[in-house]
Amino acid sequence: MVRSCDVAGAFGSGTLQLSPDERIAYVLHNRWEDVVGIDLTNCEEVFRARQSEGDVRAKALASLAVSPDGSRLYTVQDRVRLQRDRYEVLEPQLAVYDTSAGLDAKPLATFPAPRQVTTMGAAADGYLYLAGADIYRVDPENGDTEVAIANRNWDRPGFSPPDSLAMWSIGEVTDEFVRPYTVAEHPGEENEAWHWGISRIDLTTGETENKEIAPFEFIIFSMVSDPRERDVFYGVYTQLSKLDARTREIVRVIDLDHTYYVINTSYDGSRIYVGGASSDIAIYDDDFNDLGRIRLPGDMSTATLKVARF
Repeated sequence: MVRSCDVAGAFGSGTLQLSPDERIAYVLHNRWEDVVGIDLTNCEEVFRARQSEGDVRAKALASLAVSPDGSRLYTVQDRVRLQRDRYEVLEPQLAVYDTSAGLDAKPLATFPAPRQVTTMGAAADGYLYLAGADIYRVDPENGDTEVAIANRNWDRPGFSPPDSLAMWSIGEVTDEFVRPYTVAEHPGEENEAWHWGISRIDLTTGETENKEIAPFEFIIFSMVSDPRERDVFYGVYTQLSKLDARTREIVRVIDLDHTYYVINTSYDGSRIYVGGASSDIAIYDDDFNDLGRIRLPGDMSTATLKVARF
């Protein structure tokens, strides 16, 4: 390990996004309430936004994104007003921050946001993609919102509604926003079949797709595509797996030494990194040979695993 940076405040959620030059790490911190920017070259705190204010407590689950030019930071705030005997539930809102605002950053703008948003991605054309019940496309200049990919509200005869866990905003290696899901085809019928699928947005072109990629035989917590072949996916939980969407087959799966929540790859696709849950990052090559561990000073828990080059 080259460097470990202490961050003032309580842990959580550890959701992390990088500036475009990959030098500043923006971390959702302090029990899901503050966003802290840390210069990875010297551990200096260069940005902090406290989302709670007055009698309003605001938390962001894992919804954190940085604009492609690095000038704006976005969160979706789930808010309650603290009454004497109850929480008054307020409407969630999209908050827009100036990343140069320093250590007491306030939102430049806020807009109403859909409920149940967990993860978020920023596209090259300036739009934001918010993963909630469906995946929404939002213009952060005016808050205009539309459904980019229907999930809960899709119209697919013969398929159940999908089920998905969206906790880790990854995909920067291939510049895409991917949310895996499970789904039953012909639910309740004799030929019922379960699949892994993906909802994907190409953050360069804005193209969207929903498709099934492999049979559902084990649990996956997070998934990324191979930068050399974007229809090949790697997934992780208690196993490391390789799925080929072209053939809709599970290519390979191995058991891991413990649970890992989040996965990422090197930019050339030759290395696979898995982390989260515990205090180590495991490294594998693309044939799933175990190349070793990075031992960390603390538990990653729900933190995001990113690859920074600077």
